[in-house]
Amino acid sequence: MTPYDLAKTLHRELSPFAPRLSAALNRALLDIGEGSVLVGLGPGTNQNDSVTFQESEMISTRGDDPANIISKIMQVLNVLENNSSWNVLIDKRPGSGKDTLALMYTLYREKKGNG
Repeated sequence: MTPYDLAKTLHRELSPFAPRLSAALNRALLDIGEGSVLVGLGPGTNQNDSVTFQESEMISTRGDDPANIISKIMQVLNVLENNSSWNVLIDKRPGSGKDTLALMYTLYREKKGNG
């Protein structure tokens, strides 16, 4: 699966209820990518560079169980992790309003080590 196909699939699945996560994954896959084998590029652009960034959003649960929303997100992230070197950690807590969930995502691509 190409990064464009993967980004399109993830966007289709996530954008209805987690648009900021969808946008962050798009940035990770298409703007930052998997890294290049070329040397002399800027920090984070080589395939052996570790890259991390964060995004957060408030999600309306609209009467749905927050566990169902997290479960949907985790299913989509499983596709990401199986088809790229990117991973996502999720920090969740109750939102500031009724029927909201505050999520903070840490997206990272770890350095490929030689040992």
